[in-house]
Amino acid sequence: MIDPKALRPKIKKCLNALDATKPVVFGDHPLIERGVSQALYVEGLHGSERALVQVLADRIDFDEGGGTYLFSGNRGTGKTTELMRLAEMLRGSGCEVFYVDMAEYLNLTMAVEITDFLISMLGGLSEKVEQRFGDDPARIGFFERVWNFLQSEVKTDELGLEAGGDVKASLKMSLRENPTFKQKLQESTRGHVAKLMQESRQFVESTVDYIRQQSGDPAKKVVLLLDSVERLRGVGDSEDVGKVFKSVETIFSGHADKLRLPPLYLVCTVPPYLTALAGNLAALYSGGRIYMLPSVHVYENRPEDGEAPKPSAIGLNAMVEVVGRRFPEWSQFFTGEQLLRLAANSGGDLRDFFRMVGLSITEALYQTSLPLPDSVLNAAESALRNDMPLADDDRQKLSRVLNTHERPLESLDKLPDFARLIEGKYLLNYRNGVDWYDVHPLLRDSVARGG
Repeated sequence: MIDPKALRPKIKKCLNALDATKPVVFGDHPLIERGVSQALYVEGLHGSERALVQVLADRIDFDEGGGTYLFSGNRGTGKTTELMRLAEMLRGSGCEVFYVDMAEYLNLTMAVEITDFLISMLGGLSEKVEQRFGDDPARIGFFERVWNFLQSEVKTDELGLEAGGDVKASLKMSLRENPTFKQKLQESTRGHVAKLMQESRQFVESTVDYIRQQSGDPAKKVVLLLDSVERLRGVGDSEDVGKVFKSVETIFSGHADKLRLPPLYLVCTVPPYLTALAGNLAALYSGGRIYMLPSVHVYENRPEDGEAPKPSAIGLNAMVEVVGRRFPEWSQFFTGEQLLRLAANSGGDLRDFFRMVGLSITEALYQTSLPLPDSVLNAAESALRNDMPLADDDRQKLSRVLNTHERPLESLDKLPDFARLIEGKYLLNYRNGVDWYDVHPLLRDSVARGG
């Protein structure tokens, strides 16, 4: 017999424990406050190959004089958690590591240009340095530096910001929340990129020197982890969406040289659709590759053309373990087979997995007995499926993926379409020795039967 009063606190515990916005954090001094304990981390989620972040940490250790590295993966693969692991590895080797969430500094739904991107990135770094080492009146922060630059180079009265007051707060807020300001800033600074780059490089050099002085180590490596850049995506009609995707391509392909800011080591998350440019793009960055975090290792290998992937018991059980560490009482609500089913139908996407578990468990109050009936899981899966409506042309593209397991990119002109399918998680990326793609499991049957 169901006791709603006894179930409520357990359901509440589950929903909070499976909050996908809370990554695992590591070490005694985590870089973000909203994380969960490293005791909840499960090893080997992304396969038995060498940990991607260990490879990246080694490369930063090998490189001298600074470098810029691209880190990517589908939403839901655990990128922020892996960045936190990377930070702990780098700190263990003596690096000074800073973390900036670009969602706090940049409007991620509008087209971005190199000027507002640099201002947001280095403004964020400036704030993090001040928080760690204190506000030094002898040093000028990057937002203040930018304001002085704008006053000397452009007509600041047209930007809608007034001199005086808290310039840092005004710039930061306007970049993130005022689309009109951002557009005017982009327009007014297009002819002054070289000057802004000079200001940026001088700031980075002086900041790294300052950090080294504070730490007492003249050779200390300073690393900036730049997160949430992969979330840049447009909203509205296809034209607006395409503009944002194109602007991201321009930033990382056309302005790669401007993202090299020695002696700083920059690790920047990028949208996974940029891997379509990897033949040229990866060569422009340190390490000569895009460090791509695949979806959780829920399949044994890349299937042959026309075949469905074979489930990996190791990977699926690891996903169940993730839930078990966060919410040990799950077996009161689900059978083992049911939880494995949700893991498999997430395609290795932890966010989708957590979401389906949460949607299902909230129905427990309305049942006559537990574990939950399969009809509840059906409804949870349907809720996710409804978030991925299929147009006929998309169905054709996805059908090709089912047969080839390659990305459906006929030409770079079609990059916005590919980007939309990746961002919407219609397509998921996997790695078993080689990178390959598959249609989200919840869509596979519909795509295969053509409707």
